[in-house]
Amino acid sequence: MSEEIIPSKSLYKNRSFMLVWMSGLTIMLGFSMFFLSVSWYIVDVLNRPAVLGAVLMSVSIPRVIMMIYGGILADKIRKSFIMFVTNFLQGLVMVAMIILFLNDWLQVTSLIIIALVFGFLDAFFFPAVSSMIPIIVRDEQLQRANSLFQGSTEMMFIIGPLVAGFLLTIGDFTLTFSAAAVLIFISTILVYPPFIRDPKPAKREGSPSAYDDLKEGLNYVKQSPVHRTGTLSIVIINLFMIGPLIISFPILVEALGGAPFELSLLEAGLSMGTFLASVIIVVWNMKKRRGRLIFGSLLLSFVFFIVFSQVESLLFLVLLAGLSGFMAMFVYLPTVTIVQERTDKDKLGRVMSIITLAASGFEPIAFGLISFLVAAALPIQTILTIWGSAGLLFSCLLVIFSSYFRKLD
Repeated sequence: MSEEIIPSKSLYKNRSFMLVWMSGLTIMLGFSMFFLSVSWYIVDVLNRPAVLGAVLMSVSIPRVIMMIYGGILADKIRKSFIMFVTNFLQGLVMVAMIILFLNDWLQVTSLIIIALVFGFLDAFFFPAVSSMIPIIVRDEQLQRANSLFQGSTEMMFIIGPLVAGFLLTIGDFTLTFSAAAVLIFISTILVYPPFIRDPKPAKREGSPSAYDDLKEGLNYVKQSPVHRTGTLSIVIINLFMIGPLIISFPILVEALGGAPFELSLLEAGLSMGTFLASVIIVVWNMKKRRGRLIFGSLLLSFVFFIVFSQVESLLFLVLLAGLSGFMAMFVYLPTVTIVQERTDKDKLGRVMSIITLAASGFEPIAFGLISFLVAAALPIQTILTIWGSAGLLFSCLLVIFSSYFRKLD
């Protein structure tokens, strides 16, 4: 990499990283406000809690379908251009949703269509931003940069629900949707390609097709025990814990007779846990025994989640959500850094799209099954207990059969 791309040893003097970081902060703040508002709109205004899973699935399904192609594109096209276009289009979607709400047209069907568009655009945005960071920062700063970016954006998921809950208290959904739209447009400006100045990917010999690129990327991950085990760890933590936590919050609050503020506290508790873990990783910048740390955190996160499924006190629910998120981040961040360190730069887009798919693409399965069980009148606590126990079982099997990963530094 040239010094033009990485001008300084300090992350805070790296213009490209700072702009990408600030863009991540603003768009995650906007997204967190948007998702809390939509969740509460479905549960409280439309009075359709079982539909919440369908809407969340509508976000995730296009991610699953398009995520790998998003990674292929990130290896071929300037990453800042992908981020700029997707952010701008998401801002336009927010404007359209505000118009629908003002005309009383915002119903389940329109929400599902909006969610589908958001998920489609996310499939291109996240592989681009996750493969951008290893290119614009030095290798020795990679774990700190990942932790700083992830931790501070997680902080937006603490602030966002609180802000959205406050705005819903003093106003209506127009106020929260409009604030989210403004933040998304600010994020768009920050990643304007001439500001970022990231390099254009070099053309590859033979001009391989998208299928050839996909096959190469999948084989690359499949043949590496580090990539393979790391991906499975992220699949397990998201499929069996993070996904169920996200969909359970509004259902639990409604069942306990809560309000938007209580919902924001639960979401803030989860985000606070992930944020604190990220801060510790930034300060610690660990380089030893990361494999053992990941596996230990994976097992402990499910212990906290199973306890969470048995509690009905809001205070303890917030605490346990935070502890679960805290341990989950000690699985996710070191795993991502280990994978990035061991990935060829020309394959980063495809590999990170697979990692991003593992982090969010399997959530539709949890959303769909949990929504089905809720609609069948099964108590949410029972559902979460079953889900957490299954996650703990799969985690134990992964630890047992992945001795090489356990020994990684």
